[in-house]
Amino acid sequence: MTPRALRAIVSTLAVVPVLLALAARPAPSAESRWDARLARLDPVRPMDYLELGEEVADQAGSDAERRLARELFGYAGALDPTRLGRSAMLALASIAESDAERVRALAAAELVGGRGASRAGLVAEPAQVDALARAISYHRRGEGRKALGALKQGDGDGLLDQVGVALSGGADVFREECKAARAGAAPVTDEDVIARGLLVEHALRSGELRSPGLDTALFGDEPLIEIDLTDPESTWRVDPARPWWRGGQWAGNG
Repeated sequence: MTPRALRAIVSTLAVVPVLLALAARPAPSAESRWDARLARLDPVRPMDYLELGEEVADQAGSDAERRLARELFGYAGALDPTRLGRSAMLALASIAESDAERVRALAAAELVGGRGASRAGLVAEPAQVDALARAISYHRRGEGRKALGALKQGDGDGLLDQVGVALSGGADVFREECKAARAGAAPVTDEDVIARGLLVEHALRSGELRSPGLDTALFGDEPLIEIDLTDPESTWRVDPARPWWRGGQWAGNG
């Protein structure tokens, strides 16, 4: 073996431990990758949380980074719900871990944005309830034309779309049966159809006093979406009293 070849082997062997040491190093965690940016966050600038959350979400390559993005969106919304609440909830919906979380975030976005209410809080206008009740009554008596006419009054059609699942066959079947019922048609005798119609009317007329059982009658047994905006920690899934990033975790004072 020539001296040159020997020197090459020795040089290679000297590099091996360095390469092994580098390979053994753990990959940067989600926190350490963004640590410098996180440390500069201040609750007096809530928009910074939202913008950093968007960057983290766009580049997320692990569950830890996706969790960090959700926390940043949560802090943005909790710190400034009036300006950033809706945007933060929509961002949370876009990276939700499950369909249930996505639906919850979308419902909360409407509440935070002042655009609507959760499904559990449905309260129909009296004119809508009266219109739908008349339509159900006419349908029960076999007077389909009158039933369709009643739906057009007081936006009974809109209410039917919301609660039609509680009627036998659903809203579309209800309308088709009304269209098919000609003058002089026999009244409905199916006890289940009659009972469902009466239950829907009772549930709607109960309004905010409606029991959980009546909500189930209107919407089925799918879990209701409950969002309490007076409880920021529950709404945003972060502790708004700990908005500073210190020592690799959220802390309570800057």
